[in-house]
Amino acid sequence: MNALVLAALLSVSVAPEFVVGKSIPDVRVIDENGRSRSTSEWKGLPTIVAPLYTRCPIACPLIVKGIQRGVAESAKSPTEYRVVILSFDPRDTPADLRRFRERNHIPLSWSLVIAPDGGARTILDAIGYRYGDAGGVWAHPNAIVALTRDLKTAKWLFGTSYDGGAIDNALAVAGGRRDWIARFGPILLALLLLTALLSVIYLVTLVGQQKRPRHA
Repeated sequence: MNALVLAALLSVSVAPEFVVGKSIPDVRVIDENGRSRSTSEWKGLPTIVAPLYTRCPIACPLIVKGIQRGVAESAKSPTEYRVVILSFDPRDTPADLRRFRERNHIPLSWSLVIAPDGGARTILDAIGYRYGDAGGVWAHPNAIVALTRDLKTAKWLFGTSYDGGAIDNALAVAGGRRDWIARFGPILLALLLLTALLSVIYLVTLVGQQKRPRHA
């Protein structure tokens, strides 16, 4: 029973707000070599950010493999964008990042960073990515985000597997192309639901009319 309550609380605490146009704040980060950086250094190129933590037993390594697969299949040149792995676990250190890179064979061109002093929470809260600590095991969405050149959320990708087409589309949207599905998807869904509701009302009305007794 306690486990069910905990799961319910976590599901609420990590409920995401995946919207576009949210800005990454200027926050200090530290790379795997212990060098102090700033998120502002990510400006200038579309950027794929993967929030995760190095002790994650399953999902986070799968997310990394998914990005590797998508990047390998992508038609984009690696010089046209950057990939950032951001750990949100305050226990993670530069040494943990180095070991995570080695274990998962992460390309040297990718950046692996931590954001101390609550920086990771500041970054991820700003873009609507929610996560929660369940006794050292983090509940988090399986999602990555493509940022524009000025570090605004442009396109979210969900799950742990991303093909080349998905990566190309995300980077194109981050580069300025309109994302018609994200923009008009909610409107189309509302129209479909309205159409379905009107259809049900019509059928109920029609059945009611057929059941009425006919007068001579």
